[in-house]
Amino acid sequence: MFFVKLLVYFFLWTLYSYTIHVIAHLNFRFNFLKYIHVKHHSYKYTGLKWPPLSDYFFWFGGLRASLDVWITFTLPLLLLLFIEFDVALTLLVFHYFYEVFLSRDILDHNPNITGKITRFIPIGSFHMKHHKYYKCNYSLFITFWDYLFRTTDSCLDARNKKIREARHAHTSKAENV
Repeated sequence: MFFVKLLVYFFLWTLYSYTIHVIAHLNFRFNFLKYIHVKHHSYKYTGLKWPPLSDYFFWFGGLRASLDVWITFTLPLLLLLFIEFDVALTLLVFHYFYEVFLSRDILDHNPNITGKITRFIPIGSFHMKHHKYYKCNYSLFITFWDYLFRTTDSCLDARNKKIREARHAHTSKAENV
């Protein structure tokens, strides 16, 4: 039963994180999430193998970057501690090790990671496309939500192609009148 709960809460947690990440990219006047998330997009791949000392204490280079991680990932797990302690603790341990040791240059921002693995886990080239285009590849930990909500870079390309074709058809129609 523990593993079923773990899987269910993992999917709910990743859905929450995906949703917060999408909201952080929306343009509206007082988007606090966008304000704090912008810092994440200024990060550049450096090839470092070990995280800065501050990361071990869940301080990611400044208040905005830290708030981004805390709101998007940590807060829901802290709240879950009051509902499903064992599950929340397991996810918190996973979250800690992923954020501190694997996120930055090892997996998330490593342009050398390509291929089939990036279809399932949003790392390497998948995540870097998000940094390049901003309006796609929002998923964190699993790519499931991007495929479900059609926000992958390939869906973005298809959407942009349809828009260009529609504009071209509209322009051609207007010229024929």
